[in-house]
Amino acid sequence: MKTEIKSKVQKIIEAHKAANSGYVAEIEKWEKDTMYSDSYKKEMIKGFEQKIQENDASFNEQLKQVVQEEKAALIGAPKDKPADYQMQIANALEFIKLAGKNLTDDQAYGILKPFQGDVETMSLFQSVVGNYVEGGLDSRFTKTFEKTNNIIALENNFSTIESLSGNLLNSTGNNFELGIKSGIFMGNVDAIEKISSSIEE
Repeated sequence: MKTEIKSKVQKIIEAHKAANSGYVAEIEKWEKDTMYSDSYKKEMIKGFEQKIQENDASFNEQLKQVVQEEKAALIGAPKDKPADYQMQIANALEFIKLAGKNLTDDQAYGILKPFQGDVETMSLFQSVVGNYVEGGLDSRFTKTFEKTNNIIALENNFSTIESLSGNLLNSTGNNFELGIKSGIFMGNVDAIEKISSSIEE
């Protein structure tokens, strides 16, 4: 799965900065002005600050949209399940039970292949397999559960950037706080790119 979320996000952040730079320069100019009264200067500055806030809201909206689009493209909507899905699950559980602690990664992968796109069901199977086999699941069953673990990680990363995208671009906020938020946001975006490139279609 390929995503260009990072370049899309960076374009929005750069466009936001460019859109506000003229207003920031105007505010600085008015702050240094010695010709006009303080009340008039305040009025002028207020107008530019209003424009900056409008830009912040508009670019945050664009960020949210990109996050939603990329999430839909990478994770997608839940797929329709066949009528005999519960029966398939029961059969798979039976096969796992029969193999018991001798179950291998290849066997598990073969048994659970029909459920690979269904994170919820695969998570349940993961705990079932964990109960039957000894030793770490992660090192022994990478083929079977790697995609599930990656999708769960993707969902977690998306959840973080979704919660931040609504007010990430906030020109009037505390710079230190914004720096931390931005670092967390971009860290999760990097993680999404990395994870998605390791997930096969």
